[in-house]
Amino acid sequence: MRRMKLLRRNTKEFEYLPNDGSETDLDSQGRHTGNFRPVYGDPVIMRGNISTPIGQTSLEFFGKDIRYTHVLVMDDPESPIEETGRIRWKGDEYDIKAVRPSLNAMSVALQKRTKNHAEDGEKP
Repeated sequence: MRRMKLLRRNTKEFEYLPNDGSETDLDSQGRHTGNFRPVYGDPVIMRGNISTPIGQTSLEFFGKDIRYTHVLVMDDPESPIEETGRIRWKGDEYDIKAVRPSLNAMSVALQKRTKNHAEDGEKP
């Protein structure tokens, strides 16, 4: 099968952190609080084309209700990237909002994480 390839000089190296489940937080006495937080596995080094911050470009591709700041395009539609993982690039972390494989490529919507991770119970 012949695939369209991205030019290597246009790709950037990033780390993919696969989701390894979740665990509960502990309080000061060592008891489980009932608050769950995700646990991520060892980073996997990958390459892809990561866009500059998005304005109005291709909103219909991922849908109108998905908020994202960057789009990652990879020339391997069978890449192991899933929506439950995270991307680490240039010292920042990104949530994976949507994964859309096509015949020759894969597009991934990324949302940059803020320094305050209160939405999923993580400590900054």
